[in-house]
Amino acid sequence: MRPLELLLEGFTSFRREQRLDFSELDLFAITGATGAGKSSLLDAMTFALYGTTARTGKQVSDLVSQGATNLKVQLRFAVGGSQYRVTRRWRYRASSPENKVLLEGWQNSEWETLGTSTVAVQKTLEQILGMDFDTFTRVIVLPQGKFDEFLKGDTAKRREILRSLAGFEIFERMRKEAAELAKLLKQEREMLERRLAELDAPAFAEVDEKQAQLTLLEQEMPTFNQAVLNAQKALDEFERIFTQITRLKTLQQQLANLNIKSSEIEALQVRLDRAQAASHLEKDWALVQEARASFTNSEDTVRTTSAGLTQVQSKLSDQQHQLEKVRAHNNAVLPQLKAREDALAAAKAYEEQRTLLAKEVAMAQATLQEKTRFLQAAQKQAKAADAQVQNTNRQRTEARALLAQHSPGGERLEQLNKIAPLLIEYQVIEKQVNTQQKQLAKATQDQETVERTYEAAGLNLTETQGYLQQIRATLEAAEQTNAEAALLDRAAGLRMLLKPGDPCPVCGSEHPEVENLPPVPAVTVVDIAPLRGREAGAQRALQEAQMAATKAEAALEAHKQKALDLAQTLAETQQRSSALQEQISAVIGVEEWQAKQLVQEQEALQTGDVKYRQAEQQLQKACAEVESAQQALQFAQQTEITTQTEYQTATAEVDRRQQQLQSIAAKLYELTDNQPYETLASNLAQQQQELASRLKVAEASYQTAYNNFIQLEERAKQANIAFERAGEKQQQLNAEWQEKLSRASFTEETFLAADAGTKEQSQWELAIREHRESKLQLETRIKDLTEVIGNRMTDEGEIAELSKMISQYRSAKLAAEDNVKQAQNRRAELSAWIQVAEQKLEETERLLTQQSNLAEHEETYHTLAQNLKSNEFQAYILEHLEDELVTRATLLLRELTENRYALTIQDGEYWVEDNWNGGELRRVRTLSGGETFATSLSMALALSEKLSQGAQLGSLFLDEGFGTLDGETLETVTQILESLRQQSRLIGVITHVRALAERLPTQIKVYKSPQGSRIEVETQ
Repeated sequence: MRPLELLLEGFTSFRREQRLDFSELDLFAITGATGAGKSSLLDAMTFALYGTTARTGKQVSDLVSQGATNLKVQLRFAVGGSQYRVTRRWRYRASSPENKVLLEGWQNSEWETLGTSTVAVQKTLEQILGMDFDTFTRVIVLPQGKFDEFLKGDTAKRREILRSLAGFEIFERMRKEAAELAKLLKQEREMLERRLAELDAPAFAEVDEKQAQLTLLEQEMPTFNQAVLNAQKALDEFERIFTQITRLKTLQQQLANLNIKSSEIEALQVRLDRAQAASHLEKDWALVQEARASFTNSEDTVRTTSAGLTQVQSKLSDQQHQLEKVRAHNNAVLPQLKAREDALAAAKAYEEQRTLLAKEVAMAQATLQEKTRFLQAAQKQAKAADAQVQNTNRQRTEARALLAQHSPGGERLEQLNKIAPLLIEYQVIEKQVNTQQKQLAKATQDQETVERTYEAAGLNLTETQGYLQQIRATLEAAEQTNAEAALLDRAAGLRMLLKPGDPCPVCGSEHPEVENLPPVPAVTVVDIAPLRGREAGAQRALQEAQMAATKAEAALEAHKQKALDLAQTLAETQQRSSALQEQISAVIGVEEWQAKQLVQEQEALQTGDVKYRQAEQQLQKACAEVESAQQALQFAQQTEITTQTEYQTATAEVDRRQQQLQSIAAKLYELTDNQPYETLASNLAQQQQELASRLKVAEASYQTAYNNFIQLEERAKQANIAFERAGEKQQQLNAEWQEKLSRASFTEETFLAADAGTKEQSQWELAIREHRESKLQLETRIKDLTEVIGNRMTDEGEIAELSKMISQYRSAKLAAEDNVKQAQNRRAELSAWIQVAEQKLEETERLLTQQSNLAEHEETYHTLAQNLKSNEFQAYILEHLEDELVTRATLLLRELTENRYALTIQDGEYWVEDNWNGGELRRVRTLSGGETFATSLSMALALSEKLSQGAQLGSLFLDEGFGTLDGETLETVTQILESLRQQSRLIGVITHVRALAERLPTQIKVYKSPQGSRIEVETQ
């Protein structure tokens, strides 16, 4: 991870927005007064990446500037060849603070959102960085000062520091968790032991015994069931016979009862026959009764009319006398009235004409008013109809225009609607294809990069192996030369010790004179220490090259597998896409198409089709309304013309009638001396009416009396005639009636006694028919049963014996059923017992297995807790970690010191091997300040690499741990930092040493003020 840009606002001492650009930096110092905010810059980067810091944890409110309500931190960083940007915001709210996070990736020349969820963003960031929070804080920020103390401290002190730096506090947490798990497992195991004790499972022998009993019982069950069936069969047979005999007895008794009622049925049949014969005479009897009643009524009517005729004759005489008196008075008054009538006769014609004309005028005026209303209504209706026609025409025009703007979807829309779901699925799959293609392209690119790295690692390994072989060959040659030189040197020394004549200890011959000895060749001793140093360096380089090649090979295999998986997934997705393409092409009949265009076309056609249907309905409605409005307008116009003509005719008629009325009224007033004709005529008419009324009343009274007399006289005459006829008819019908009674062997008294109603006769017929049918059925059934029973026992003794046998068979059946029931109950009890026993045994076996597993796990966790509790375990882990760190720190120290120093540990104390002084060993405590810095830095870098577990470390931040530096140490530290700079890393040094900061190419100066801290970047 290499930071590129940091933006922070409202974060600790940085109240106002501050922006720090790392993109052009590689080696820089972070300086400032105590409390200015140097460490806050590292906290800000950690907070941006993980939402927490080592100093405050996840309590964001502790990071907010005092008095501020908003916090913002944004970090842009690079990993590999990709850039990312993470932004975290915090805002104070009374209910609960608001936390927001945004992760973006730079793709296709723009920022694309990768996540906004806190959990998802955190997971993605850890995948990108390859480290969690604890690892990040240990590998990016190197506590170099701690390692200075680590190298110079005793064993216990070093272990404590290393435990803290490596995060081995986890072992104590593991010990506590293991102890807690062991305790829980023990409790669960003890609970299982109690359950086993409570379960009380039976022995297997007892289960086998019960199983044998159940098997024997199962074998006996068919015998019990067969006994029940046999008893039931015999019982059914005897019960059937007994039932038939009992039924025969019952039927015979019923037949005997019917025979007892036969005399009653015969008498009822005789009565029914008499009633039916009497029924045939009912009409004749009704005629006789009617004739007798008519004769009696006629006789009564004759007596009544004779008495009434006498009274009417007396009243008629009185009314005739009164009529003659009224006629005499009228004859005396009529001449006077005649004269007055003649005088008014001349004016009557004019009055009648005037009255008639007045009525006609009133009627004409009423007609005129009515026609006026009709005309106004017709005009209003015509005007409204005309407006309606214009309105509907306008609506029809608008509907036609609207219809012309749209068109129906047709077959094309049906096709698109059919493929709409397929298009949605196709678009989703296409997005997946694009994403997978990008992923495959990136994976392929990464694979090519890794392949180049692998090839470079292989080439470097080959070169390193060749170089090592060359060094070893040179070293072997030098060692051979030195061996030869040593032999010559020993020979020369031996020559100097021997005297002439002395025996040679090498060859045993006599030592010659000096002048006779051959000259000793000159030899040169080769210094092999540098060669051994070069060999060791080459060996280490070979180990590093082999490790790099192994890592590159593993990375290449992983990238190849990833690319293969992505290619396979892409092929499957493309296959699904092709299948959808074929389905869509088959529907629309086109091979080349664009999903987006088809969706847009479908939406446009769907919208147009809906609008077209709406416009079409609107046009149809408008046309219908136009036609209706036109018909209404025509009717209204015709009505207006008709009412106008009628109005004009009515107006002319009123004028004509009024002129006639005025002319007749003038002539009438001349004849009546300006007195109203109605008054004169009324008086005369009243007098005439009084006379006529009196005469009319008298005549009416007389006429009524006369009419009553005539009517009553006629009624008396008719009554006598009817009386005579009724008598004759009565005599005739009585004679015929007696003759018919005689033929039917009836007298009138016996006829009346035999007569019965239809309902009663129906009841008699039903009773007779039911008796006959019942008797027939009983006889038939008795015959059938007799044939079935045959000559079997039917007397009481035999029936009693049969009943006794049935009771015996029923008892046998019940006994057999009881045996079956007892066997079934016993079988159920045994089955239930066996089932429960098997369940208990299975439960016991399961609990024993669980108990064994729990005991094993309990022992495991107990042992683990004890081991973790032991100092030996942690000492073992720390010892191996320390050895790994020393091995890696040696390689790093050689790089930092140009192969001068190598780090080793002997007897629990650190030493350095000075290769410039023949491999001299020196205690770490004797090193100078610069040498100590290099050694502690190499240890810090080794621990960082170990904890990062292969993650790319694009940046490091050092806490140099010095208060002051002398000139020589300052120069050494500067050179070491420059060497780190050359390893393509961003190196930041947090320092209070001004001279060191001034020697570095860039300074990030943090100034504090009441308005908040600010940042200035100063380049040398």
